[in-house]
Amino acid sequence: MNTLFQLVKRNTLLYLRDKSSVFFSFLSVIIIIVMYVLFIGRLQRNGVMSATGDVEGLDWLISSWIMAGILTVTTVTVPLGALGTMIADRETKKISDFYTAPIDRKILTLSYLISSWIIGFMMVLVNLFVGQLYVLSQGGEFFEFMQFVKILGLIFVSIMSFSTFFFYISLYMKSQNAFGLLSTLVGTFIGFLGGIYVQIGLMPKIVQSFMNMLPTAHSVVLIRRVYMDTAIEKVFGTYTGPEYVEFMNDMGLNATVFDYQFSSFEMFLSLLLFGVLFYVLSVFKINKMKL
Repeated sequence: MNTLFQLVKRNTLLYLRDKSSVFFSFLSVIIIIVMYVLFIGRLQRNGVMSATGDVEGLDWLISSWIMAGILTVTTVTVPLGALGTMIADRETKKISDFYTAPIDRKILTLSYLISSWIIGFMMVLVNLFVGQLYVLSQGGEFFEFMQFVKILGLIFVSIMSFSTFFFYISLYMKSQNAFGLLSTLVGTFIGFLGGIYVQIGLMPKIVQSFMNMLPTAHSVVLIRRVYMDTAIEKVFGTYTGPEYVEFMNDMGLNATVFDYQFSSFEMFLSLLLFGVLFYVLSVFKINKMKL
């Protein structure tokens, strides 16, 4: 256990000391924020205002929507960036030194995965805090206690699921160039897959169905529902008429695939199973790997 702790500590510190890795992990988030400030925020506000009117709490609602999306993006990009330590160790042959030491290979590989969980959770918490400050500046309120607990739980499950997936993919990579390409692709497309650049409800039905089958959509829907709960209540109250339904669908607060709408439990379960599947595949791959 002490060996695992020391390896996790070593991987975490290596990541945090590499300022470029930290920066590029947040690059997609920075791009989204810039785009939101320049024009996405205005477009979203105008779109919602056409359905609700200029009601109290509208800015709180829109800022909560974008910050919840950014939060989800971070649960994907930061754990991915943290796994770069494993790729660097492979490319520099440091991992061979570990293999020759009296360290169980499973403990070594597990240390990379756990450190990605820890780094991801730390960075997402920072993002959550900064996002709440922004929401407050837009007339919003802090989370209620149970709302905060639910968000933390969803964040942790999302981080574990996505980091396990990318951990499995990383087992096939041996160079930082290949890993850098993967990070660039993920950072580029995650904003679209999360329905942040373009509202999912504005896309063709076939595209909506495809996107809503992905675990990224399930994660962002779950987090947004909890994150925006109080703001939605402020704007719509108990009203559940056509404007409310249209808002929920257009803003990606429902996940519908070919007229079938996933429940929150089904999305949460799919996210868990996604992580478990790639954890099992990772263990299988590790057992087959040659020293």
